Amino acid sequence: MTVGQTAALIAAIAFLILVIWIGWFLTKVVKNLANLANNVNDLTNELDNVLNNTNELLTDVNDKAEMLTPAVQAIADVGQSVSDVNDASRNLIEKINTRRSQRSTVSKVVSNISQAAALGLFHRFKNRRQQRNN
Repeated sequence: MTVGQTAALIAAIAFLILVIWIGWFLTKVVKNLANLANNVNDLTNELDNVLNNTNELLTDVNDKAEMLTPAVQAIADVGQSVSDVNDASRNLIEKINTRRSQRSTVSKVVSNISQAAALGLFHRFKNRRQQRNN
């Protein structure tokens, strides 16, 4: 064997080892890809189940929200009624206070008029008495 033939034999053996290693590597890659495809299918099924459960939960929440809407509206109406009662109470108190102050003013005027009338009557009576005595 010549040096060229020995080099060609070594190159052929190295090429054969490389082809065997590439074949082994590709088989491992195909197995891993098959496992990945199975995992993706399992994951897709799980995600589909989660999505279905989420849709059912959302439907249930929406149904319950629709049932709560009248109760919330009733509470809002009660709140508005309480606010209206408070406004009416404030208006009533303001009217009472206004009338009280008006009555107080009228009462003072009447009192002053009464005093003036009483004083006038007293003077008139006193004048009559003096005229009788004279």
